[in-house]
Amino acid sequence: MLFLDSELAELHRIEGGGFEVESALYCSLQAGHAGLHHAYTQGIRGTSEVPPQNLWTRWSSQDEYGPLRETLVLPRCPASFLEGTIAAECCGLPLEHEGRHGFEYGPPITEADLLPDWLFRLFFPPEE
Repeated sequence: MLFLDSELAELHRIEGGGFEVESALYCSLQAGHAGLHHAYTQGIRGTSEVPPQNLWTRWSSQDEYGPLRETLVLPRCPASFLEGTIAAECCGLPLEHEGRHGFEYGPPITEADLLPDWLFRLFFPPEE
């Protein structure tokens, strides 16, 4: 999926974004899934009044720039692997996603694959 220049400009204006938004993103869901494609677009830090949020872009494979294409905040999938242990890992995909959970794709490969602490908390919120 390629962002239009106008979309990239809008995404770069988001305050508190955790990533440099790429002009091309790939679907994060399991290959062969039904429904819309989803790409993680930006992590928004949040404030004392607004919690951190996950920004996703979704689109149809039949019409990448059609009316179903949108970038929006989606809640995260609550599934986790090894919950309650030091190695617990959350899914990281949107709520009610198609296919496998994010933790089923394997561990980070290098130090560069690890998220900054505040982005990490988006996917692994502290227990209340």
